[in-house]
Amino acid sequence: MLFSKKAIDKTLIFIIGSGRSGTHLLGRTVGHIAEVEAFIEDPKLFKKVTDVAINPNRKKSDIKKILKLYNSVFRQTNKSFVLEKTHPNIWLVEEILDYFETAKFIGIKRNVYATIASMLNHKGVLEWYNILPLNQVNPFLGITEKNYELFKDLPLESKCALRWKSHYDRLTYLETKFPENVLVVDYEDFYNDYNGLMIKLERFLKLENHINSEALISSNIDRWKSELTDDQIKNIDEVLEDNYTALV
Repeated sequence: MLFSKKAIDKTLIFIIGSGRSGTHLLGRTVGHIAEVEAFIEDPKLFKKVTDVAINPNRKKSDIKKILKLYNSVFRQTNKSFVLEKTHPNIWLVEEILDYFETAKFIGIKRNVYATIASMLNHKGVLEWYNILPLNQVNPFLGITEKNYELFKDLPLESKCALRWKSHYDRLTYLETKFPENVLVVDYEDFYNDYNGLMIKLERFLKLENHINSEALISSNIDRWKSELTDDQIKNIDEVLEDNYTALV
């Protein structure tokens, strides 16, 4: 145990996943119901939490400050459910559970090509490649001991693919390690199995009220097919197959 556990008389819900995977949609969907107080990339929390979560060299004292901040903010609400959407919390799940042992995490996975197409069109997501070192191991970017020497020279879509894979693998691990606390859903189920997805969320959170998503545009699910070139798709496939030599 890293931290003293804190009892809190609310159900805490953390939305986790990679950028452009549907975390915002998921957060709005759950946060919309009456008994939930939602903090979706709230200015009081988002940057402070993100700066710690994405730093592979973070200190215990840095994490402790974040947990104390959460405790202070969450206790101020009168709602029985509190939702916090800072998706890089995917890298702080163990520490949060050490502090709030009944916390719930909902992660979301999305088709690799759709995620990367969206990443490539989002300046904020791409800016991390200018801010963070590209020659140091960092799970947030998908930089590993195996690829850190090559990473900076990879095509942008290949970098994004490694980032997607790192988050995808992390969600798979968390769902297996903490089955009572972590639920992972598929973004595509908002379109392909809407009712089943809403029921799954309601049961996991033990909600009395039904959840309803906002209106969705069905054509968005396959938009990546017109946004990614054949070469980009080839680069994505190759790097996910651990083939780096053809890309640099």
